[in-house]
Amino acid sequence: MAERSFLVQKFAKIGVGSSHVIGYSVAGEETVCQVPELDVCFDIGRAPHFALTSNILCITHGHMDHLAGLAYYLSQRHFQGMKPATVLLPAALVNPVDQMLRCWRGIERQVTPYQLVAMAPDQLHVVRKDFAIRAVETHHGGTSLGYILISVRDKLKPEYFGRPGQELGALRKSGVAIQYRTEVPLVCYLGDTAYGKVFDHADVQNAEILITECTFFEQDHKPRAKAGRHLHVDQFVDLVLPNLKNQQIILTHVSRRTGIRKAKAILRKRLGEAAFTRILFLMDFEGSSDAGDIDDLAPPPGEED
Repeated sequence: MAERSFLVQKFAKIGVGSSHVIGYSVAGEETVCQVPELDVCFDIGRAPHFALTSNILCITHGHMDHLAGLAYYLSQRHFQGMKPATVLLPAALVNPVDQMLRCWRGIERQVTPYQLVAMAPDQLHVVRKDFAIRAVETHHGGTSLGYILISVRDKLKPEYFGRPGQELGALRKSGVAIQYRTEVPLVCYLGDTAYGKVFDHADVQNAEILITECTFFEQDHKPRAKAGRHLHVDQFVDLVLPNLKNQQIILTHVSRRTGIRKAKAILRKRLGEAAFTRILFLMDFEGSSDAGDIDDLAPPPGEED
């Protein structure tokens, strides 16, 4: 049992361009994904140590495997002298989460600081002039959101191309708007979600990196996918993937009932090798000395969250 407990704490690290996705995601057990270069963590799982370094935390929904470590994350950051974290979460969760954190303040006898930001679908949270986070509605029952990390850029209007810098500066000083603002979706994280209109959202389809769940892969697991509001591989292949333009797609939340090796084999067979090349599984440790650790543990009892 001690050996298995250690293996569960192994986290994946995937390099995509100039960014990394670090995390752990197994259905019903724990989900936490960090993009350290952008200072953002999506969901908090059981608050692994690497997640403490992110100043912004985006919570998708209230299930324990995505939210359990929140109080520990905030307390540890305070203990280590870090600045108060900014926690984005669905508006409906703000009051109950605030009550929970106030209880922990009483238990610990310390005033752990935090900032909860209520988010609604399509709401934009401005982090700084050139960076923002947009919430999108997902389909997991109750209140659930996904988040898109957006680079906000100023570009010169075409009619001013080729003008000397001195002239452009003078126009700007005189109040002429010579630039326009554009948004570039960098990373989209959807948390837990069934198939639905979220996959029609332009930012979801065009983000450089899409992190989405795909929990179930076997044909007799379709009822489980429907009951738990999760994505089945048939929906991912037939309905979702044809519209996605992402450079890289990272799949999370695979059920232990199938395991990574078998899930990869099923998806590769459905797609063919060429289409499979831009898809990664977060918990794929193939090629490492302990490959298969995630597959070899038995699934937890009951339905996946």
